[in-house]
Order: sequence, then C-alpha cells, then structure tokens
Amino acid sequence: MKKAAKKLKTKLSGKKGFTLVEVLFSVMILMLSTSIMIQCFALGMGHIVRETRASEAQLLCSSLTSSLQNELTYARDIKVTDGKLDTYFSSSRGMGAGCSIVIDNGEVKITNATTEYPLVSSANYKAANRVGVSSGNEYFLQASFKDNAITWDSTNGVFVVTLWVDDALHPVGADAARDKALAYSKFSVKPLAGVKMAESGG
Repeated sequence: MKKAAKKLKTKLSGKKGFTLVEVLFSVMILMLSTSIMIQCFALGMGHIVRETRASEAQLLCSSLTSSLQNELTYARDIKVTDGKLDTYFSSSRGMGAGCSIVIDNGEVKITNATTEYPLVSSANYKAANRVGVSSGNEYFLQASFKDNAITWDSTNGVFVVTLWVDDALHPVGADAARDKALAYSKFSVKPLAGVKMAESGG
C-alpha cells in the first residue's frame, strides 16, 4: 500500500501522466464499486417494500378481525345455508334484517337489499405512492374468505372465519397457496344467547 502511494505521488510530481492501462483499471474499479453499491441499495429497498406491505396487510387484517368479531357477536335472526352464513339482523348503522357479509373487489362489506357499507373504512385498503403500483399511484390491499364465505359450525354453535389479506403486488391466489398470504387470521365467534336460527340446505 505504501509502495502504491509512493508510486502515485511520484507520478503526480513528475512530468509523466498515468498510462492508458492504469486509467482503464481505475475506471473498472470505480464501475465495479458503483455496481455493488447499487445492488445493495436495491436489495435494501426491496426489503423495506416487503416489510411495509406486510405491516399494512397485518394492520388491515387485525382491523377486519376485530370488526367481524364484534359484528358476529351481536348478530341476530341468523340464516345459514349449506353451512355458510346467509343473512342476519345487523345493528350496525341501523342496517336491520336481511344483511349479508360479502367480499366486493377485495373489500369486506355489510350489505342488504337497499344499501351497503365497508366493515372498515375503504381508506384502510389503500395507501398513496407505494413502489410498484400500477393503478393511480395507490397501493391496494385485498381481503378474502376461505370458500368466499363465513361458515357456521352447528356442533359448537359458532361462526368460523378464515381471512386472508394480500395486495395488488401479491394477489390473492388459490386456496392451496394462501398460507403465503401477507396476513392471515382464523377465528371463531359465538353469537350471544337467544339467537333465532333458521337453517336450510339451500
């Protein structure tokens, strides 16, 4: 190292300049160093994006889980068809009888014959300026239920909910692949005593 520094000092103090080979060698080292730095930066950004996506999905999944537990606990006049929740009486926002919980374009909504509203605010499903988003600079989260429904366990008298949350970059796939979802929640809810149950086979 000292010899190289001494040689460089001699070159600079002398009348001779660097040879073409030395210049090319220096440029190659600079290019290699720059390439390594860019790759490290890209890997770091990729990790940040993945962690951000997963964190946002977990937050939405947690909010949906809490809201669904509250909604199903106070459900009344429940109708079950083929082991799945069909309609029920909802006290949320005065929705009343004949309500269903559905997935609409990745959002969990309560709906009846006349109106619908998101179980949690639609703003929770998207965030602005996320990396890799193709539609309107927004990053969309998408929820889904197993078999697209909330099931009823008649033996134990509970609702069983299996919920996944993914996004536009990691779309919800077939049931077999959903163990790889960004967020996942499976829980059961027992409605309050005195529920009027009308069960049919479809």
